[in-house]
Amino acid sequence: MNLQSEQQAKETGMQVSLKEAKKILTPQRRGFLAAGPYPYTHSLSAYVGCGFGQTTCGLYCYAQFLPNWTFGTGGAAWGKAVQVKTNAADLLAHELARMPAQERQKLRIFMSSTTDPYQPTEHSYRATRRCIEIFSAYPELDLLVIQTRSPLARRDLPLLTQIPYAYLSVTIETDDQAYLKKMQGGPLLEQRWELVRMASELGIATQITVSPCLAYTDVAIFGQRLLTSGAQRIVVDTVVDGDGSHGSRTARSPFARVEPAWDTTIPAHLLYNYLTEHAPAQHIELGWSVAGFCGIAPRAQRAL
Repeated sequence: MNLQSEQQAKETGMQVSLKEAKKILTPQRRGFLAAGPYPYTHSLSAYVGCGFGQTTCGLYCYAQFLPNWTFGTGGAAWGKAVQVKTNAADLLAHELARMPAQERQKLRIFMSSTTDPYQPTEHSYRATRRCIEIFSAYPELDLLVIQTRSPLARRDLPLLTQIPYAYLSVTIETDDQAYLKKMQGGPLLEQRWELVRMASELGIATQITVSPCLAYTDVAIFGQRLLTSGAQRIVVDTVVDGDGSHGSRTARSPFARVEPAWDTTIPAHLLYNYLTEHAPAQHIELGWSVAGFCGIAPRAQRAL
C-alpha cells in the first residue's frame, strides 16, 4: 500500500490495497447480464469490493457473497476493504486495440456488476475515469452502461458526452430519504436526481434503476418524479427478482434481518404498473428486473 492509500485508510477506516489484474473485460456467458432480450457481452470492474458496502445498498448487495470477495480480501468485512486494479485502463486499452473493428462493434459492456465505479475510492485513484478515457478513443462500440449511485459521476459528464454509445444508469431505489437514513444511508437522493438531470441536459443517454425498489413515500409522487427526471429509461426491480437466486441470497443477507418486509414485492409492482400506465405519454422506455437491465437495444436500432 502506498502512502496515499495509508492516509486514506486512516481517514476513512477503509482498507485500500493495490493490485494488477490479468484481464479487465469479463465475458458474460450466463447469469443476470447474459439474459435477454439484449444481453451484455462483458462486464468491467476497476475495483474489487465497494466503499458503499457499509451503506444501505451494502445490506442487500449480492457481491458480498461472491468468491472474489469472500476469498480474495483477507476476511475483511464487506464495505471495509477495496482493491484498486491499478492497470485497469492499460488492460482495457490493450484488449480493445487487439480486437478487429468488427468485433469491437459487438461489445456491450456493463460497468460495473460487482462494485460501484464511482465509489469514494475513485476520488483518489480515478481507475474508472481512466477507463472511460480509453472508451472515448473508440467510437464504434455498441453499448457501455455505467451503473452508479454516486454523485461523483458528475465529474466525468463532459467526458461521457464524447462516447456516443454510453448510458449513465443511476440507482434511485426510493424517494424517501428518511427511510434510507433509517437503514444505513448512502449518497443523498437529491444529488442523484440532480445527476440524472445534468446528464440528460448534456444529451447523455440516461437510465434510472429503481433496483431494488425500497419503501417509498407514495406511488404517484415517486412515479411522477421518475417520469419527469429526464431519464430515457426506467428499470424497476426487487430483491427477490433481481438477486439471481429468486431471493435466497437476500434471505441470508443483513437486509433481511433489518427489514421485516424484505420479500414483499407489492410496492415494486404498484410502481411498475403506475409507470406502465404513464410512461408512453412521456416517451420513456420501461423495463422490469433482468429483462429491463438487458433491454437496451443494439446501437443500430437505437439510432432509428
